[in-house]
Amino acid sequence: MRKSLFTILPVLLLTACGREQIETYQVPKETPAAAPVPQMTAPEVRAAAPAGKGFSADVPATWTEKPGSGMRLVSYSIEGTSIDFYLISLSMGDVTSNVNRWRGQIGLAPTSAEQIAADIRVFQADGRAVSYAELYNPETGQGIVAAIVDLAPQYWYFTAKGTADELKAHATDIRTFLESLKIP
Repeated sequence: MRKSLFTILPVLLLTACGREQIETYQVPKETPAAAPVPQMTAPEVRAAAPAGKGFSADVPATWTEKPGSGMRLVSYSIEGTSIDFYLISLSMGDVTSNVNRWRGQIGLAPTSAEQIAADIRVFQADGRAVSYAELYNPETGQGIVAAIVDLAPQYWYFTAKGTADELKAHATDIRTFLESLKIP
């Protein structure tokens, strides 16, 4: 039996040599053209209570709620933009390490806890502390607008990622949304 296997194996290999080879190619990823940044003026607002998310808020009419996936409890698309705005919930709320992580995501170097404390804006939403940051990298044109809502022992992270221009144009809407949070 062993001898016949050694006889058949070379025959099989030789017959496979005439087949076409599979070739692979690398195609560069297309960079989408930047969408024009719409100017916002007193947007229409509709109240929304994402099902099972534990909050309600005033959502601009140009935002569309998308179902959560993975760690995301809910996401929003903002009409006419590439902004990715979503909520996750974690059991840690260290502002300094999160701001430095966000800085790294847009190509900025970490900074000191003192500088972060000076740059963070803290406000109340339904009696809860919200630490709010707007981070922009002029070299890459990218930005993050983010907030940490203190619900200790849990923390909600609302994060909007996109181009600096789009985020700057919608930062007021994002902040207004966050200020309108109602947490039962």
